[in-house]
Amino acid sequence: MRYVKKIKFFIVLLLSCISLNTLSEGINIDSSTVSIDYQKGLINARYSVQLNPTLEQALNRGIPLFFNLSCGIIQTRWYWFNKKIYSSEQERKLTFNPLTRSYRFYLGSVYVTYNSLSEALLAVGQVSNWVLGEGNLLKKGEAYQATLQLKLDVSQLPKPFQIDAIANTDWTLSSTPYQWIIKP
Repeated sequence: MRYVKKIKFFIVLLLSCISLNTLSEGINIDSSTVSIDYQKGLINARYSVQLNPTLEQALNRGIPLFFNLSCGIIQTRWYWFNKKIYSSEQERKLTFNPLTRSYRFYLGSVYVTYNSLSEALLAVGQVSNWVLGEGNLLKKGEAYQATLQLKLDVSQLPKPFQIDAIANTDWTLSSTPYQWIIKP
């Protein structure tokens, strides 16, 4: 009886260590808000991005990491297939400069330099006032389903790493698609 309790305690301890390890790496959404202004949607979201040791080592050796933030809005219809209303992507790039020991985050042609990896990863996971299309895209009284996802874009890696990414799951970094309903 005494050994059964010790074995149960050991199993619970082992499972909790495994679950904490899986939560420490990856991309998880912390918060998300959508505001509708003049039938135009604005997305604000915050992801927590944690790199695994393979990705962190690659970044620190000068390999840029490209992230793809995608958003899509569909109108669900019971009488026909869903209608795609809007689809857009943003490319985010994270680099490391070994001479200055600084990380650089690019959003399009704009970049910001950070002294630590944790600050740079906060910038990668921050989505601020992303405009969803033009005005009058969303009609009042209709319900729309929106999806938001942030993932590492392995197609932008150098060719030898793309080949390694096919067989190695360490190069897979993605959030689960976050979905919500918009009713303007």
